[in-house]
Amino acid sequence: MPEVRFLGAVRQAAGKSSFGIDAGTVEQILEALNRVTSPACREFLFEGDRLRQDVEVLVNDRNITSLDGVKTALAPFDQVTLFIKGTRGLSAG
Repeated sequence: MPEVRFLGAVRQAAGKSSFGIDAGTVEQILEALNRVTSPACREFLFEGDRLRQDVEVLVNDRNITSLDGVKTALAPFDQVTLFIKGTRGLSAG
Protein backbone atom coordinates (compact mmCIF):
# COMPACT_ATOMS: atom_id res chain seq x y z
CA MET A 1 0.00 0.00 0.00
CA PRO A 2 1.30 3.50 -0.78
CA GLU A 3 2.78 5.56 2.04
CA VAL A 4 1.49 9.09 2.58
CA ARG A 5 4.09 11.45 4.06
CA PHE A 6 3.43 14.88 5.52
CA LEU A 7 6.11 17.58 5.65
CA GLY A 8 6.34 20.85 7.56
CA ALA A 9 3.09 22.53 8.54
CA VAL A 10 1.06 19.68 7.01
CA ARG A 11 2.76 17.27 9.42
CA GLN A 12 1.88 19.56 12.31
CA ALA A 13 -1.76 19.82 11.16
CA ALA A 14 -2.05 16.05 10.65
CA GLY A 15 -0.39 15.19 13.94
CA LYS A 16 1.70 12.48 12.28
CA SER A 17 4.49 12.19 9.76
CA SER A 18 3.22 9.29 7.65
CA PHE A 19 0.83 6.39 7.30
CA GLY A 20 -0.13 3.76 4.76
CA ILE A 21 -3.37 3.90 2.84
CA ASP A 22 -4.83 1.48 0.33
CA ALA A 23 -5.41 3.55 -2.83
CA GLY A 24 -4.83 3.15 -6.54
CA THR A 25 -4.58 6.85 -7.47
CA VAL A 26 -3.63 10.17 -5.91
CA GLU A 27 -7.28 11.18 -6.19
CA GLN A 28 -8.31 8.23 -4.00
CA ILE A 29 -5.72 9.21 -1.40
CA LEU A 30 -6.98 12.80 -1.33
CA GLU A 31 -10.59 11.62 -1.01
CA ALA A 32 -9.59 9.37 1.89
CA LEU A 33 -7.66 12.19 3.58
CA ASN A 34 -10.71 14.45 3.28
CA ARG A 35 -12.76 11.76 5.07
CA VAL A 36 -10.42 10.48 7.78
CA THR A 37 -8.29 13.40 8.95
CA SER A 38 -9.25 15.72 11.78
CA PRO A 39 -11.44 18.75 11.01
CA ALA A 40 -8.45 21.06 11.57
CA CYS A 41 -6.31 19.07 9.15
CA ARG A 42 -9.09 18.96 6.54
CA GLU A 43 -9.50 22.73 6.77
CA PHE A 44 -5.75 23.15 6.43
CA LEU A 45 -5.52 20.95 3.31
CA PHE A 46 -8.87 21.41 1.59
CA GLU A 47 -11.37 24.06 0.57
CA GLY A 48 -14.53 21.99 0.52
CA ASP A 49 -13.67 18.94 -1.56
CA ARG A 50 -10.79 20.60 -3.42
CA LEU A 51 -7.16 20.62 -2.38
CA ARG A 52 -5.94 24.13 -1.50
CA GLN A 53 -3.82 25.72 -4.23
CA ASP A 54 -0.70 25.94 -2.09
CA VAL A 55 -0.65 22.22 -1.22
CA GLU A 56 1.94 20.38 -3.27
CA VAL A 57 1.62 16.66 -3.93
CA LEU A 58 4.57 14.53 -4.97
CA VAL A 59 4.66 10.88 -5.98
CA ASN A 60 8.11 9.40 -5.48
CA ASP A 61 9.51 12.95 -5.33
CA ARG A 62 7.88 14.02 -8.63
CA ASN A 63 5.20 16.69 -8.61
CA ILE A 64 1.88 15.30 -9.82
CA THR A 65 1.58 18.26 -12.20
CA SER A 66 4.36 16.64 -14.26
CA LEU A 67 2.62 13.25 -14.07
CA ASP A 68 -1.12 12.62 -14.54
CA GLY A 69 -2.29 15.03 -11.84
CA VAL A 70 -4.76 13.52 -9.38
CA LYS A 71 -5.29 10.63 -11.82
CA THR A 72 -1.67 9.51 -11.26
CA ALA A 73 -1.70 5.75 -10.67
CA LEU A 74 -0.01 4.41 -7.56
CA ALA A 75 1.89 1.18 -6.98
CA PRO A 76 2.04 -0.54 -3.57
CA PHE A 77 5.41 0.91 -2.54
CA ASP A 78 4.96 4.46 -3.85
CA GLN A 79 5.43 7.46 -1.56
CA VAL A 80 2.94 10.32 -1.77
CA THR A 81 4.22 13.48 -0.08
CA LEU A 82 2.11 16.51 0.83
CA PHE A 83 3.51 19.89 1.87
CA ILE A 84 2.69 23.59 1.68
CA LYS A 85 4.57 25.71 -0.84
CA GLY A 86 5.30 29.20 0.38
CA THR A 87 4.86 30.51 3.89
CA ARG A 88 1.37 29.57 5.05
CA GLY A 89 1.38 27.80 8.38
CA LEU A 90 -0.69 27.03 11.41
CA SER A 91 -1.95 29.75 13.72
CA ALA A 92 -0.24 29.96 17.10
CA GLY A 93 -3.51 29.82 19.00
